[in-house]
Amino acid sequence: MTRRTAVAAVMGCVVLAAASCAGPERPTATADGKDAASTSASPAPSATATPTVDDAVAAARERMTAAATGRDAPGPEGLLVAAESAGGALYVWESSDGRFCHGTATGVGMTSVACFTRPHTPPVGKEPRLVPLVRMMATGWNVVFGAEHETVESVTCDGVPVRVKDVGVMADGRRSVHAVEFPDLTLGTVSVRVRRGSRVVTETLALETFAKKDAARFASCGEPTS
Repeated sequence: MTRRTAVAAVMGCVVLAAASCAGPERPTATADGKDAASTSASPAPSATATPTVDDAVAAARERMTAAATGRDAPGPEGLLVAAESAGGALYVWESSDGRFCHGTATGVGMTSVACFTRPHTPPVGKEPRLVPLVRMMATGWNVVFGAEHETVESVTCDGVPVRVKDVGVMADGRRSVHAVEFPDLTLGTVSVRVRRGSRVVTETLALETFAKKDAARFASCGEPTS
């Protein structure tokens, strides 16, 4: 996979704050010529509000649309939100020629775009399976995966439920796309409960694949991957 990165993005929330203040007023004269006690005006409330997630995602979508151009531009299904926060969003999409892409955009203007070089990569298999698609730090530690010929019912980390976001469908509807998120880099595997017709089975999904010399520093789920 080749990567075209406008700006490498490790996304975090950016909250803008503004303050205003007024100095003490001059003493005012009373009818008898004496100065009245001065009073200070209350500071005006800040006009800058903390951006909402919806505002951040809308702004990120505009930046992502501007960054994903040419042959990497989204196809008819458009941009799919895989993760979102007040700092920006992680998007996935298929290009018009069927290549899988993902990108990040933040409220402060940073964007990144990466796409596979060949269409239908990875190809849809003939058997039920989970397909890892993205593992990266965006709005947290984000893992995006596809499910083929099966339906995702739940995800757990050492028996604790993990929220699953149903992102959308790709590959002409043959692959459903889902995402999980952790606050920070999380090692190991999660258990994914899937339905295949009348059968329910549990599969494992790796949260990362790179070597770690200081694994003890990070949170983990299930079995180590290396």
